[in-house]
Amino acid sequence: MKIHKPTVISLAFLAAVYLVMQWRGNTASVEKNSQSSSETQTEATKSDKEKGVNEAETSSENTTPEVANPKAVYTAYLTLLKERQKDIEAYTWQAYEEDKDGAPISVETKGIAVADVYGDSTPELLFIDAEENNGEGAAIRANLHIYSFQDGKPVEVAKKENLDYQVGGGAVYNIFLTEKDKRLYLEQIDFDAKETDVLYLLPMSGNFPLGWDKQASYSYDPEKGLENDETSPQRSDEEFILYDKPVEKADYYAFKKRIVEKNPKSLISNFGGEEKKEASALSYSEAISFLEKQIE
Repeated sequence: MKIHKPTVISLAFLAAVYLVMQWRGNTASVEKNSQSSSETQTEATKSDKEKGVNEAETSSENTTPEVANPKAVYTAYLTLLKERQKDIEAYTWQAYEEDKDGAPISVETKGIAVADVYGDSTPELLFIDAEENNGEGAAIRANLHIYSFQDGKPVEVAKKENLDYQVGGGAVYNIFLTEKDKRLYLEQIDFDAKETDVLYLLPMSGNFPLGWDKQASYSYDPEKGLENDETSPQRSDEEFILYDKPVEKADYYAFKKRIVEKNPKSLISNFGGEEKKEASALSYSEAISFLEKQIE
């Protein structure tokens, strides 16, 4: 078949157009794929970065030190208690009990506990000792100490000064551990012109000795009435604080309820009622006997 020249030119022109369009399509495809690859890489990098942060946070939260030899731990705690025996036994006013005639009852102080505070299978040692600060040789102030076992020795990880004192109305306290999330709390009530109930939480990490984080507080004027329960109307003298900010009474009690739902178990307490009854605290002689049995 004979093809005319104009027809050849037309076909050549169409072929050229087709090749140009195909080239542009391939170029666009390459650019699109390149862009997608770049975006994917960016997202992957971002994802990896976030993943790294999350892994770091998870690692920080979940990584626990190697479980120490139990006998080494208990031996170290036993030695420490014996070294501090005089100060520990100087704390003699933990129990505020009287007989029927109002005379003080001599009750053995139980200010020591051994418990796994951080949930890492290595127990901590908690004890209260007293110090002289009146210049007359009598101990009137008691402090809480918390030791953990690290690098083959007991290390003081936290302290609470003025946990109790033998002046004014004294102080009432309850040191408890929540079973659901292994967090250590300290509730302390001071009696002064205003009665103040403060709840502290021990941080999970930080520089030793750790400082206690103030979580909540409730104060009122005892002359205007004793403490009311959560169902009574809020009085003008009552003040409720959560994380350093004033809140309504309902919010405060809702917060306290959430703590109760974590199943708190009292370790050391001079509260009355169930807290004191359920506390796992030991006297000095009981603590020595317990630790000696663990290393037999």
